[in-house]
Formats: sequence, C-alpha cells, structure tokens
Amino acid sequence: MSAQRASRLAVGLFALGLATLTRAELRVVGSDLLGPEFQHAVAVFSRENDTPVALKLRGTRPGLEALRAGRADVGLFMFPAGESPPDNPFHHRPLGYQTVMVLVPLALPVTQITVDQLRGIFGAAATIPLDRWGALGLTGDARLRAIAPHVLAPGRGLTLPLFRRVVLQDGEIKGTIGLEESMDLLFARVRGADNTIGLSPALPSAPAGLRVLTVAASASEPAYAPTSETLHDGTYPLRLPLFLVFPQARAPQFLQFLKFLVSDECAQALTAANFVPVPKSARNQASLEFEVLH
Repeated sequence: MSAQRASRLAVGLFALGLATLTRAELRVVGSDLLGPEFQHAVAVFSRENDTPVALKLRGTRPGLEALRAGRADVGLFMFPAGESPPDNPFHHRPLGYQTVMVLVPLALPVTQITVDQLRGIFGAAATIPLDRWGALGLTGDARLRAIAPHVLAPGRGLTLPLFRRVVLQDGEIKGTIGLEESMDLLFARVRGADNTIGLSPALPSAPAGLRVLTVAASASEPAYAPTSETLHDGTYPLRLPLFLVFPQARAPQFLQFLKFLVSDECAQALTAANFVPVPKSARNQASLEFEVLH
C-alpha cells in the first residue's frame, strides 16, 4: 500500500470514528430555566458513564420542534397551563414543578389564603379588589392596615408569569405592587413591615421572620402547603410541571440517562434551580417504568 493510500485510509477511519461518536451523542433540549447546577450534574453523568451528552437548553418551543423533527433525543419541557405534552409516539413523565409561594411576616396573624383572595390582592381587574387585611378576616387594628403586595420583577424567573397565568388568567397585576429585583430584596420588603405579602419561587423553608401561607383552590376547599407531594397531586394549585419527553420506542437506548433524570443527584440539581422535584416514590416508579418501555 502506498503512503498516499495509507494516509487517505487513516483520514477515512478518523472521519468514520468522528461520525460514530456524533451518532452516539445524546441530544438533550428544553427549558432554559434548568440552570448551571443541572448542567453540571449532566456533565458529571456524561463523564462517569462515558456517554457524550449535548445540552441545548434554549426553551420549550424550539426544543419541542427539534424533538419532533428528530434533531433531538430527549426533551425537558414546560408547557403553559392547559397545554398537554405530546403523546404517542412520545412518552412523558413530570420531573418537578415550578411554583409560587406566598409569604407574610411572622407578626401578621394569617396562615392561609385562597386563590380568589390572591386574585383580589394582586389582580388589576379583580372582581372584588382586596386592599385591607380586614377583608381576609383580621380583626382589631390589623383589619385597617392596607395590604402591601410585593413580587419578583419580570425577568427574574417564572414567579410573576406563573402567577399571572394560573391566578389571573393572564390578566395584569395592580400598578401599585412592588417589583423586587432579587430574592433578598423581596424578603427584606416583606419582613420589613407587618402589612406585607410577597410571592416567591420554591424555597426549601421559610426565610427567617417570614411565614409560608397554605393556599386553597377555593373557599370551600382545604388549604395546602407547597410540598413535593401536594404539587405532584395538584392539591397545591400554584404549579407548572417540568416534563421529560422522549420517543418511547427508543427508551432502551436512553435508559441510563432516563434513570439519571429521576435520581437523587438530578433532584438536587432541580432544587437548586427553584424546581420542586416529584416525590421520591414517583421517581422510583418512573425508574422501573423506563425499564419496560420499548
């Protein structure tokens, strides 16, 4: 064999090797809210399992288009309330939830609230606007205090968009609501006066000096705290699921990665991105389910 032919053969084999590596790469698309902790967890999985993973977290719409067109293998999507994830030939499971927590100062004697009351406090077009704490059942001097609402500013996460969608049905908030540029500022505002109420993303626990209210879907229903279980079963009403979506027929090819997505390590990464992971029992069930899909 001549040196020239040998050189061409080596180049061809190298190109074939690169093509094989590219074909073996797992292409993951989806929400841009998953954050650096999730990306780091995926990088660790990729390194420890010798599985190349290409992450393109540019949002649900472009990701769903890529998945349907065969340009992606696995999607992590957040659909607006009322819109369902795609069915056959795709399989989907919820991995976690974005939520809205309602905070008040500990000095304020309130422990629960309804969706209608939240609409009256925050909504510009509320049928029954609520401006004083007496409208929520407080007595004495507290009943005369004006309600001072605060929320994270638009662009600081999903708190306000999610609240507007679920509670206000895409309506506008009152112009008097305080828009805070960070979580620390939000906590300081709510903590700083005994007539305040705030909306925040998921928190592992109430910050010092603040109480997380339980929320009822209506005045005739029980109020629930925002936990992994109540978000998963829908009894806590302020939620938006993060769905795992993939072609069911290819589940055996992705099994190792699918099981990673319902692992404790991935749940910790989701928590760091202000998601509440589904309960461990649901993650274990999903892991078993993935093993029999084909």
